[in-house]
Amino acid sequence: WVAKEESYFFRLSDYQDKLWQFYHDNPDFIAPESRRNEVLSFVKGGLRDLSVSRTSFSWGVPVISTREDGAEEEHVMYVWIDALTNYISALGYGSGEDGDATKYEKFWPAAVHIVGKDILRFHAVYWPAMLMAADLPLPKRLFAHGWWTKEGQKISKSLGNVIDPVDLVDKVCRLVAS
Repeated sequence: WVAKEESYFFRLSDYQDKLWQFYHDNPDFIAPESRRNEVLSFVKGGLRDLSVSRTSFSWGVPVISTREDGAEEEHVMYVWIDALTNYISALGYGSGEDGDATKYEKFWPAAVHIVGKDILRFHAVYWPAMLMAADLPLPKRLFAHGWWTKEGQKISKSLGNVIDPVDLVDKVCRLVAS
């Protein structure tokens, strides 16, 4: 079953060769090697243009545009696009003439992105291609870890076995102080 609806697309296919060249020019960009191999295999298989919006649901980032005939189109951009752009917008990128981009200038490109293996493709393929499209620097390195576990089980909010970072910092500080 395939739903047909209007969608905006990012021309990911235009960046297949550029990404491939980038990975080969920067062999340490993706670690560990097993994750790098996953990305190389995915890109080698061919990149297709990527849908970045939909019209059939309301959760996401609203995008309203005007067609040539003057009619308005309402799309919803996928939240993961907004999440990726937050890496640079949170640092002040795109804040305009009156904005403060000093954090962007100081901290971007990121020295390393540390991500879970389940979002590797977003960070190793889609995000670098979007940065290339905007002629912005890519992160210097990407490290994709496996599942973090607690007592042998994947840590998950839905399982309720999360680790409170504040409690963890307190424990580490007590250990360091003793």
